[in-house]
Amino acid sequence: MTAKLLFAAPVFGLACFASLACAEVISVKDGRVSVDVSAMQMSRLLVQGEKITAVRSLDDPSGPQLLVQNDPATGDVFVGFDGDTAGRTFSLFVTTDQGETVQVLLHPGDGAARTIELVPEIKATAQTGAASLKVNGYVETVTAFMKLMFNSQVTDGVTYTPVDDEGETTAHLKIRTVGYYRAAGIRGIVLYVTNRDTVPQDLKAEQFLVKHVIAAGVSHEMLKPGDSARVYIAEEAQ
Repeated sequence: MTAKLLFAAPVFGLACFASLACAEVISVKDGRVSVDVSAMQMSRLLVQGEKITAVRSLDDPSGPQLLVQNDPATGDVFVGFDGDTAGRTFSLFVTTDQGETVQVLLHPGDGAARTIELVPEIKATAQTGAASLKVNGYVETVTAFMKLMFNSQVTDGVTYTPVDDEGETTAHLKIRTVGYYRAAGIRGIVLYVTNRDTVPQDLKAEQFLVKHVIAAGVSHEMLKPGDSARVYIAEEAQ
């Protein structure tokens, strides 16, 4: 299912949907990145255009173990966990064949295995596919800002700050803030939502169009039990 983006009607005078490709691509910032992975299945990590040649981590002997496998042929890394990971964050350092070293903070949670592609900071800045905020018109600016969040990118005038948030739990969902985007006059919030119920749950962008929110988008509109999705919210900077 394609991701959906919804603009707040009070701001623009209309409801506008747009299909956006949602990739599991995350840009590295200051040599560090925070990712959500499955607690029950192995997830895959790779670095765009490079091979991971070394992985370093430190386990707590009294706690659950981080299981790591580095494929020498592809340079991909596979991570899993042995034990109860509830409330824990794991850290590992990956080094590539081009000398790039990245600290990866792993947040185990419900849901299926994931593949995460890390984009080194220099490449993320130079990517020609990254949207630009230098456009005419407020609607176009907000649309470009939302596309950056959907694709885990930054560009000139936009910053991203990862967040290590424990989140909140409702009767059906677990909601956790994973990062903030900022640009002139706009603040973006990225949420990670997991269905903790035994039945599917709808996840609609309009659920997040509350006061001060000017646009909202979801990576998936239907969550099966245990599935997760990302929610992207843009609001006027206060």
